[in-house]
Amino acid sequence: MHAYHRIHLGNTSINVKKSFDELLLEPWLKDEDGMFIFRSYLQAKTGCEKYFSLCEHDAFFPSKKLNFYSSGVFDKYPKIRKDVAEEIMNLVFSKLLPLLPKTNYDVGIHQIRIETNDQQSGEPTPESVHQAGFKYIAIYCSKIENIAGGDTTLIPHHDGGNDGATFKIQAGEAIIFNDANYLHYTTPVVSLLPGKGVRDVFVITFDIEGEK
Repeated sequence: MHAYHRIHLGNTSINVKKSFDELLLEPWLKDEDGMFIFRSYLQAKTGCEKYFSLCEHDAFFPSKKLNFYSSGVFDKYPKIRKDVAEEIMNLVFSKLLPLLPKTNYDVGIHQIRIETNDQQSGEPTPESVHQAGFKYIAIYCSKIENIAGGDTTLIPHHDGGNDGATFKIQAGEAIIFNDANYLHYTTPVVSLLPGKGVRDVFVITFDIEGEK
């Protein structure tokens, strides 16, 4: 896949939606920036000739070269619940994998809540415009509630991508793109009406098995 796709995956179950309430605070946030990202993480393997398998995940280690905000931070995130991960991987296998070259992949599943309120905005990408350092990335929205903002922009990088695009990813929608060919960024979210607002997404990363 050279560029990007926007695809309707369908809504997550009530069980998955409720699981976002259990997420813990992102460990690498800087104190001065506030508390607005909550996350869990799990690794999996998948391919065209088999189903998928969930793995005991290693620590997530952001690249110093590609991510200056959290560069070099060694994070061992809480593990995504098995039932939640299985629901997401069923969607990956049935709807996202057919868009990618036919091979085996190491998959990272990040379950992320961005929270905002009357006193604080939420920053989905505090590292600003960046690459994440994977082969492909999908962003799948589970729920948005009482927010404005949260628009994701893809910017062609090194003449690899097609024209750039900006998406407001709604609940049940996903975008999947070639990370090598695009920089990406998501705008801050603020409460649309007084009170708390949330943006609940799964960020799913793909690397070809054995290449890293």
